[in-house]
Amino acid sequence: MTGLSIIIPAHNEGSVIARTLQSILKNRLDRPVQIVVVANGCTDNTAEVVRGFAPQVELIETPVGSKSNALNLGDRIAKYDLRAYLDADIELSDNALQQVVDAFKDPTVRLAMPQARHTYRGSNPVLAGYYHLWRSMPYVRKGAMGGGFYAIDKELRSRFDEFPTLTADDKFTRNVAKPNERRVVQGCYATVTMPQTFGDLLKVKTRWTYGNLELSSLRPDLDQNDKHKHEGAFGYLFWRPWLWLNVPAFVFVFVYAQIAARKRFAKRQSTWERDDSTRPFTPTPAGTTAQQAA
Repeated sequence: MTGLSIIIPAHNEGSVIARTLQSILKNRLDRPVQIVVVANGCTDNTAEVVRGFAPQVELIETPVGSKSNALNLGDRIAKYDLRAYLDADIELSDNALQQVVDAFKDPTVRLAMPQARHTYRGSNPVLAGYYHLWRSMPYVRKGAMGGGFYAIDKELRSRFDEFPTLTADDKFTRNVAKPNERRVVQGCYATVTMPQTFGDLLKVKTRWTYGNLELSSLRPDLDQNDKHKHEGAFGYLFWRPWLWLNVPAFVFVFVYAQIAARKRFAKRQSTWERDDSTRPFTPTPAGTTAQQAA
């Protein structure tokens, strides 16, 4: 029976990595599982925390602060053809691994992921309203995006040599798969803690937008697998007037991110915009590049 290799890039995630690993270890799977954490360019206690989970979790350390490099290092020691990639600050439900693996029983599935549960733990009513509107959009509720966890099979992995140096590495992999090859598995979830301040939200949205522009520029051939993603959003919103109050904040964030990202893309300024509001430790030092955070 084949197993599952889970690769977790981690850059200064000492305050959250234990929570992530605990959520994985609570899962039961009908096959062997290999968990690999690649601590890349860390200046905190990420590696020390991960060592506490040995021998169930393997640790790779590299001084190179690069998510794409971390993904490739993890891939090189992966034992199994079925691979999963997980952000270091994501929590999985205790049935996520089995249900995601079971999705590959359908021979047409190449990429599978649990539902994303986007959680806002703050108290700002405007920010809460923004998330309420954003989470309700069809492309967020139904799309294979924004969950911080996905698994791919051997056939999809064979479509590219290594993870390229891109900001939107997860979207790259998603777009390598055709829309009919993706599966969002119902009944299980990955919890994503959303930015707790408007400033951090703007940083993250700018990073996402920059990543989209970069990917489209470097791999325009993949755009065909990303069409119609916003289809139905306007009609959905039109018939739900109780959401209209949140539209100004939604539009502001969208326009700000577009302008900021396009300015940076024109100058190829790929500074990593990290959400520090959900990580209670010293922020990543100034000058960190776009690939220096996991």
